Parts: sequence; C-alpha cells; structure tokens
Amino acid sequence: MGSRKRKTGLALITTAGILGVACAATLTIGSAGAAPDSTGSHCAGNVDNDEQKCFDTQAEAEAYAAQRIKDGAGSAQTGVEQPTDVVIGTLFENWRFGGASLTLWGSRPCNDDDTAEFYYNLPQEWQGKVSAVQGWAECDVVLHDKPYIEGEGSQPFPQLTPVIDGPWNDIAQSVEFR
Repeated sequence: MGSRKRKTGLALITTAGILGVACAATLTIGSAGAAPDSTGSHCAGNVDNDEQKCFDTQAEAEAYAAQRIKDGAGSAQTGVEQPTDVVIGTLFENWRFGGASLTLWGSRPCNDDDTAEFYYNLPQEWQGKVSAVQGWAECDVVLHDKPYIEGEGSQPFPQLTPVIDGPWNDIAQSVEFR
C-alpha cells in the first residue's frame, strides 16, 4: 500500500510539473508575440503612412518596428515601401530616455545635407510631451511647436539627446528628421 501512495503522489507531482511548464511556456510565448495595445505607453509608427501600434514595453515597440521593416519590405500590405526602411528615431516622455516612448521608422537613412528628410505630426497624446530624443540612421531631430513643422523650430538635436532642456522641453507638436 505504501508504494501505491508513492506512485499516486509521484503522478500528482509529475502532472503539476507538466502543467507548470505548459503554463510557463504559454506565458513566454504570449509575451514574445504580444498583440499591439492601443493604450500601451510605448508605440511604433511609420512616418510615411502614419501607421502606429502601441505596446506595454519599449522593447516590444522596437521589435514591432523592426519586424515591420523586415517582413514588409516592398509590401503595400504593411505600408513599408522599400527594403531600405530603417528606424529613424525614438522620442521619450521623460528625461534620460524614460517614460513612454514613440519609435519611428522611415524609408531610408537621413542625408548629411541639413535638409528635412522626414517629418511627423505628433498624435494628440504626444503633443507637448517630448523630453528626450534618440535619432537613428544618421538623423538629427528638430522639434516644432506647430503641426506640419510650422511655427518655431528647435536647433537640431544630435542623435542621442537624453535631456531636452529649456524652452523645447514638453512643447513639440511635430518632429523633423534631418
């Protein structure tokens, strides 16, 4: 009778272990392929067609942008138009690249000729909230106090600007990439 109890106990432990592994695998898979959340605080957007999806983490937003670039090259279905698409910048709500983020991609890297390559009108929830920027693909970032890069424009912020100090903190309504 003692061995029957041991076998039953072992079966229960084994079953619980298998269920635990299955639950952990489901959670891991669910996190890796997280669905976009329109209310998430970390978003990815295409400057060419205003496509935007939001996620719970910055890593998920960056992975989404990278995947859209990789999978959608040349596909009208995804809005990515050429295989040269690249992430051109990330905007942050707080200093030192903290808080909510908005990662943007475009159809090519920026040139070195100080002309606007791309512009992006910030969605309502981002207007007046940019406090740090990261320009990528050789892009510097210029903030504007009006939509459509009208009104006053800031000096070009270099590729990594952890603190937007002074009058340009929390004022931008549109962004230019040069």
